Amino acid sequence: MAILPPDPVFCFKGDMGHIHSLCFPAKFDNYCSQILAATEKGTVYFWDLETNRLQYKQQMGESIQAVHHFDDNIITQEKSGLVKLWSTKKSAYNIVHTYQAGGGFCKSIVLNSSLIVPQQGGVIDVLDINTLSKARQLVPDKDDLGMLMCLTEVEIAGNPYLLGGYETGDVILWDLNAGKASGHIKLQEQLTSITFDPVMNRAVCSAASSNVLQLFCIDKSLNMTLKAELSITNEGCNVVKMRPDRRLFVSGGLDGRLRVFSCKTLRILVVLAQHKGPVTDVQFSPGVINYWNSKIMAASGADGSITLWNIYNN
Repeated sequence: MAILPPDPVFCFKGDMGHIHSLCFPAKFDNYCSQILAATEKGTVYFWDLETNRLQYKQQMGESIQAVHHFDDNIITQEKSGLVKLWSTKKSAYNIVHTYQAGGGFCKSIVLNSSLIVPQQGGVIDVLDINTLSKARQLVPDKDDLGMLMCLTEVEIAGNPYLLGGYETGDVILWDLNAGKASGHIKLQEQLTSITFDPVMNRAVCSAASSNVLQLFCIDKSLNMTLKAELSITNEGCNVVKMRPDRRLFVSGGLDGRLRVFSCKTLRILVVLAQHKGPVTDVQFSPGVINYWNSKIMAASGADGSITLWNIYNN
């Protein structure tokens, strides 16, 4: 008899509507008791992971594509490109700084003390996370790359790099210390997400209108080479995410499926079919969640739900 896929340990619903982004606010020793959800209607929902109830919701903009948390601050990035730094001290939500980035669907990322945001023309802005002031700008040599679609941080030989994926399928490896491009590979068009394994120096990419995940490696000379293509059943994938322990990675499809892959064999371990619409984000908790006595995976969807999963943790 076939083994049935597991059920989520919990599912948050409510009136969220289309969710774009999730964030686990981490405190001391990676302790985490909340998950934040940023939505199309501009509301950020604060869910309590100790009681599994809605703790609070705050209107923070319009069509928020990404949400980040550090110290007593929250950063929101809207589809229009407007980035806001919010202070949450004393339970008040006040805008401290703003920055106008490029509009679109590319989600900003936090890298150490920097916020990396897309800009018009495929340019990338590196901002100081505390002030949203521009510290550096990364400008591609080519001007026909289209929009920047996805970003992920990369560490090679202890040095910080950045991978940027573009509409045309071009992926550029940026040296953040030197502020210049150090590598390039051409993949399928309409890239949506990149995730990176810092030990094996390999990345997995997804695309909007393809049923293939592409895997490439980066060697010591920063040459980028396509190594494998992994087929999935239905076309279209919004997100691909490597778990920090590098045992597995997960793709979130337009068909609502979460496909869990083994990093060792590159084979699908299980398909999770809880969501009724496209999966929009996948995040892993930085530490153990006390209520579940385990680290968990969270996935959000256009169906307005967040599913929590405890899979392959033993």
